[in-house]
Amino acid sequence: MADFRNIRLQSLQVGAVPIVARFLERLDLERILHTHLAPKTLGRPARVPPARVLAVLVTNVLLSRRPLYAIPAWLRRYVPGHFRLTSEQLSCFNDDRLGRTLDLLFEAEQASLVTSLVLRAIDKFDVQLSQLHNDSTTVTFCGAYRHQEADRDRAPWITFGFNKDHRPDLKQLVYELTISADGAVPLHFKTHDGNVTDDQTHRNTWSVLRDLVGHPDFCYVADSKLCVSDTLKFIAGQGGTFITVLPRTRAEDGWFKRYLCANVIDWQEVRRGPDPRKRSGEDIVYHGFESPQHSKEGFRILWYKSSQKLQQDQCRRFERIATARRKIDALGMRSGRHAFRCEDKARQAAGEILEKYAAGRYLKVRVETREQDGHQQIGPGRPGPDTRYRRVVIRTVVFVIHEDAEAITADALADGLFPLITNSKSLTLAEALNKYKYQPFLEKRNEQLKSVLDVAPVFLKRPARVASLLLVYFISLLVYALIEREVRRQMKRREISSLQLYPEERPCRRPTADLVLSLFAEHRRHRLIDADGHVHRTYYDPLPTEALTLLDLLGVDPTPYGVA
Repeated sequence: MADFRNIRLQSLQVGAVPIVARFLERLDLERILHTHLAPKTLGRPARVPPARVLAVLVTNVLLSRRPLYAIPAWLRRYVPGHFRLTSEQLSCFNDDRLGRTLDLLFEAEQASLVTSLVLRAIDKFDVQLSQLHNDSTTVTFCGAYRHQEADRDRAPWITFGFNKDHRPDLKQLVYELTISADGAVPLHFKTHDGNVTDDQTHRNTWSVLRDLVGHPDFCYVADSKLCVSDTLKFIAGQGGTFITVLPRTRAEDGWFKRYLCANVIDWQEVRRGPDPRKRSGEDIVYHGFESPQHSKEGFRILWYKSSQKLQQDQCRRFERIATARRKIDALGMRSGRHAFRCEDKARQAAGEILEKYAAGRYLKVRVETREQDGHQQIGPGRPGPDTRYRRVVIRTVVFVIHEDAEAITADALADGLFPLITNSKSLTLAEALNKYKYQPFLEKRNEQLKSVLDVAPVFLKRPARVASLLLVYFISLLVYALIEREVRRQMKRREISSLQLYPEERPCRRPTADLVLSLFAEHRRHRLIDADGHVHRTYYDPLPTEALTLLDLLGVDPTPYGVA
């Protein structure tokens, strides 16, 4: 009979590690990493294979987002077997080992590694490649990074650039991402110097994607930075198809707006749907019209009018005009030493306001000096019965504001409009718009990279390790997208309309990977162990019904959760 006085309780986290491990297994991540890593020969094998260390890093990014120095303590709270680690290997984890592994990853052929991993994902998860979307975001850094010269030729340069986090005072890297239109699965990424703009990257990115897909017959969708003549001609010349936004700076934009004023446009309804931000309200309606004039490169220009954008444009113009008028009126109310003494300074102040609020086209401001009679006390002191006054002329600067109704009416014709340019001759107005409207899913992936996976706080000093860690984040984002895609596909296949994943058992129709993984976050395994290390009993926290459903949908073995 066991002496229960010497028995201790061991409680370790299970969490969502088995789910992540299942997807890493389907991706064959460790084998691919082991194939591409080139470990330095030190006379003895590593106690923990570098590929397994990187798998732990990916799991941490997905489940906890801890800095490198905190990962060993985080890892010790979990069941080591779920990471394919022994107790001895677990004791080897420290921030120095993690850093050396990132150095090893940096020395690997990363482009080949990413290609192998993505091809595996395409094959095992049947990802469709007929339509690919590209965009970039910035990863912001708080440090100075003054000693980058050692890795300048190989690592991306952390420097100032156009910061999409609205922090121009901080240095950055540009993180370029391409996804499929089938579940927004990441298929390609590249880290660029912080001062690189998107118009410099599209040509090379398209070539890489062509090699990945195996042919140029796919639709490449990107924002207006793609609209560079040389890039568009290159893609079209290689047999590819593109869809992008025509910038406002192009002459074709001004031509069509003049054409719009002189002609009646036969708009056709091409898309209609409910507003996702308003449960009750009018549908968002899109009308389309193909411009009779092609671009200067000879490509089609498709114009669209959005009912939602129409209202937004009208409101923005009204607010700009009202704000500029209010600010200029405030200038005319200055008094005392703050009052304007000459027309030139008053005219300059009004011009600055019009420029700031982009209202110069709609408001015409005339500055006048008006004179009126007044009286001024002769001599100092308080006025009294014997105080004498003299007659003076008081000059006042007045702002006369005139609203240009014709300019407002002319610009109102273009409210709600946006143009797409494409070299496809077969796409209809509706088809081209529907393809472009998938672009927000890419923006959502970039947002998840920063908010959910928390890529912003990078606690590393060497740019080489930063570059390797960003590759780890790409792998994590790939797994994140595949989990999300698999759940939604299986729900659709099994005709499950929703799962009760939200608090208070509210239904969720389109679960995110973060919501799925968080449902398992607090699940633990408990063991009663005696002084000799013998396990007398093992039991687990109970799983809710929805968690069991998710395991079934994801094809994950429930045994690690104590379910037979």
